[in-house]
Amino acid sequence: MTRLHTSRIIPVAMLALAAVLPAAAASPAAATAKTYTITDLGSLGFGASDPSAINATGQVTGLSYLSKTFTYPCGYPVRTCTAHLSHAFLYGNGTMTDLGTLGGNDSQGDAINASGQVAGNSQTRTTGINGTHAALWSGKKAIDLGALAPLAGSYSIAYGISDSGQVVGSADTGTGGSSFLWNGTKMTALSGVGAYAINDSGQIAGACTDSTGSYPCVDSNGKFTRLPQPSNPAVSCGVASAINNNGQAIGTCGDTSSNEHAVLWQNGTATDLGTFGGPSGVAAAINNLGQVAGYAMTSTDAQHGFLWNNGTMTDLGDNFISAAVNDNDAVVWSDLIYSGGTVQNLNNLTPAGSPQIDYAVAINDKGQILANAGGYALLLTPN
Repeated sequence: MTRLHTSRIIPVAMLALAAVLPAAAASPAAATAKTYTITDLGSLGFGASDPSAINATGQVTGLSYLSKTFTYPCGYPVRTCTAHLSHAFLYGNGTMTDLGTLGGNDSQGDAINASGQVAGNSQTRTTGINGTHAALWSGKKAIDLGALAPLAGSYSIAYGISDSGQVVGSADTGTGGSSFLWNGTKMTALSGVGAYAINDSGQIAGACTDSTGSYPCVDSNGKFTRLPQPSNPAVSCGVASAINNNGQAIGTCGDTSSNEHAVLWQNGTATDLGTFGGPSGVAAAINNLGQVAGYAMTSTDAQHGFLWNNGTMTDLGDNFISAAVNDNDAVVWSDLIYSGGTVQNLNNLTPAGSPQIDYAVAINDKGQILANAGGYALLLTPN
């Protein structure tokens, strides 16, 4: 389940993991699905919802807007503006459940594990950025994960959750930012400045700093390992953004010309995944076999999606926006799906009169696709 997500008020991002297997291992039902049934997940009252993540059983989280509004000062000269409250939700078995907040107006769910636990962020009763705390919802119970600083209202941001319920993210220490691990009872500071993903073995991908600056690193049982730079000395890396259950990690690094490079770390080695002839590429998701989905530039500066597998980069075509992958040889991005060697538009695979899909958010191992259509959260289930 991976995606970078920002909200209207709460500054959060989510990166989650997904898996993809070779076409030969795909289940027949998922590989041959030609059409989808669409389910509108609904809303919490105002009609608009923004989905973030889906788990293996089809439970979904994100944020949805309520009919209730609140006012706040805005603009210059200062005037009074009105906005609808937005709350984290859990969707399952045909019902969208309001997960509430930690006392403030807004919250959102960003990651969901196999048990339906949701990690996200919520405003507390303290206003502003310092009133934002990482939150964990188990059922309807909201747990405030707190912050690392003793100051009241210091912020924390959750980025990932494992199937065992461990949560990682970043938090304010009072003198700067730090990565954290919440392990059921308390928030513990790690030696990095940001923890962006956690796998089901408890390994954490993120960023560390020293006197030379920021660098990508992986934490295993409290010990951070610095990940190497690619062999190209002009490329400098700062963050490991995702990690699979085998400890393989990905990130996007920069060179001296400000071009991005998609990088894979495995067995102590950094591999620059390359491009389609252009100057840059971005890694978006990695699976448990080390396959990577992302995008790369062509020689004409077109932005093409790719699926990288053991040194071979498959061109998925133009119009690429982020990516999610499952373990049945399916990649979704924008309003497109790649499966069994073919790229198709999802809008051509849904019933006539269905909402126009803007972009896919995630895909699970059953082939269910989470999508956004003009502010509506949709679940596509293969027939």
